[in-house]
Amino acid sequence: MTRDTSLRTRSRRRAASAARLLLGCGILILLGLAASRTVRLAYADHLSRSPRLPDRVRAVRLAPDSATLYTRLAIQREELGGDPVPDLQRAAELDPANAERYLRLGGRAELAGDAALAERSLLRAAVLSRLYQPRFSLAGYYFRRENADMFHKWLVEALRAAYGDVAPLLELGWRTQPDAAELWRSTIPHTPEIERQFLIFLMDKRQAPAAAPFAIDVAAHATAEDRPALIRYCGWRLFENGAADALAVWNALCSRNLVPYHGLDPPGGISLTNGDFDRAPTGGGFDWRLQPQPGVTLPERRGELRAAFTGEQPEFCAMAWQFVPVMPGRRYRLRGDWRPIEGDSPSGLGWAVYDWANHPVIAEEAPDGSIAFTASADLLRLAWVYRRPVGSVRFEGVVSLRNVRLEMEK
Repeated sequence: MTRDTSLRTRSRRRAASAARLLLGCGILILLGLAASRTVRLAYADHLSRSPRLPDRVRAVRLAPDSATLYTRLAIQREELGGDPVPDLQRAAELDPANAERYLRLGGRAELAGDAALAERSLLRAAVLSRLYQPRFSLAGYYFRRENADMFHKWLVEALRAAYGDVAPLLELGWRTQPDAAELWRSTIPHTPEIERQFLIFLMDKRQAPAAAPFAIDVAAHATAEDRPALIRYCGWRLFENGAADALAVWNALCSRNLVPYHGLDPPGGISLTNGDFDRAPTGGGFDWRLQPQPGVTLPERRGELRAAFTGEQPEFCAMAWQFVPVMPGRRYRLRGDWRPIEGDSPSGLGWAVYDWANHPVIAEEAPDGSIAFTASADLLRLAWVYRRPVGSVRFEGVVSLRNVRLEMEK
């Protein structure tokens, strides 16, 4: 009995040892296979980066389930003038949740003339990704296919998903519907970023009358990000004699503290901006525009405007000017205090008034240097100027201008 037990124990030990040996061999085989696969994949990856097309073909044969290698093969095939679409199709099949692969396939399929495959691929990309690029691609696709309804659908979708520059989308929309009001109503998402870009787009298109209501709408809830576009709009309208539009936007900027001034009120006699030079002139909107001339520099100082003359300035030049909204037919007086900082008492300094088209407005000069004039339109330009007095040499020195005032006379 003892002998039988001992035999059975030894038999079990031999069986366990054999099993462990077989298991170890199996593990070694699996490790060998895994190592072989790893080496094969690494080599395939290496081949797929080769500039030679046969190497990339060999790469996908070594790793036929790699979408990345098929994409690299497609890129190389296209660079050599071949058809990348079959390789891109295979890449998309191997990685069906990757929107980027369908985007690439859709674009190349359209170029190859396979409109059905292009549409299916781009629509699939839009299902897989809620981001901007698939929607932009579909808008472009339907624009090229002249499918107005689908183009509009995906244009709106793209604008809603957009970030950054949307000018290409707005351009496509304008080509199909060159009507600012209709685009604003049916297409433009009313978000600050898109509204601002639409306003800039209209300015670039020189759509002055059409842009006015949108500029005022943007200004009503403007933030610091909107300020450059709105100030640009003000200047744009001022140079086109759109005083009312510019004034509405400027006053909105003032009320929202986006420019550091009080609003203007022409009927109330408030038409001049920054007359005390408490702020450095911005050169935009209704603020002063500084205009350095040959022989004249304008060093910045708070509370005054300084002009340094070398004596080589032109016989007539304007150092600073601004647009002013006024009441047509009303009488105004413009005055300011200037005094020498360096050199003799200045001679030749004074004021000039022009309409928006740069035609001089007749003005009467008083002994104190102020001038009186009758407003010929609702928008004028006031300029601080130098005129060389007849029979005198050009002025040389530094002059300070302060306390500029424009008063509507009763």
